[in-house]
Amino acid sequence: MTVDATAATEVGQFLLGDSFPCLAGRSAWRQGGITHHHYTWFGGDTAARHMAADLQAYVEAVDWDAKPFTSFVATFSGPLQVSDTEFEHLMWQQLQAVHDHDSRTHAWADGYAPDPSSRTFAYSVAGHPFFVIGLHETHSRIGRRPPFPMLAFNSHAQFDRIKAAGLWDRLQEKIRKQDIELQGDINPNLLEYEQLSEARRYSGRRKPADWTCPFTARV
Repeated sequence: MTVDATAATEVGQFLLGDSFPCLAGRSAWRQGGITHHHYTWFGGDTAARHMAADLQAYVEAVDWDAKPFTSFVATFSGPLQVSDTEFEHLMWQQLQAVHDHDSRTHAWADGYAPDPSSRTFAYSVAGHPFFVIGLHETHSRIGRRPPFPMLAFNSHAQFDRIKAAGLWDRLQEKIRKQDIELQGDINPNLLEYEQLSEARRYSGRRKPADWTCPFTARV
């Protein structure tokens, strides 16, 4: 793992750019709520080992109440110019490897299913539930095109606080409106919200009905 100043600058430019529709991500960056680490090779075990440790440190240090929006963002030097399908394969390879390291010392997040086909699934690291967003520079969705592979880990605990404050529906409406302005339509994955497993939405690629998540929890 490296704290790469150039990569951090590019992350900021992407999150604040006109082509990024997520208002929560913009707010998190402006308010210092993004914890960013840059790694070498997406899908590799070395990056996974460092990511597991970095995510654990993030979970142990973050104050979820201090800022309304906060995320852990991992970026990677390569590979670049991959298709959505190949990116999705590498994403799950990376998430599996991170989990393989994490599962040696941490149980799955309480209240969430480890089965990626379950409606109550959430990705778990250091015993904490996350919703993961995958992005890469040639993604089919315009709003998911940073200059390199990127994974954003968003806490379900934070989602629960936003919902409890009555802000969820309004935030979701604004994000969808901006996505339509960028792309001309809503990401089809969003239409599956709370109907199917969230694992189907991590990569942002539209899935066939019979898609099976290539992830196995070590529980």
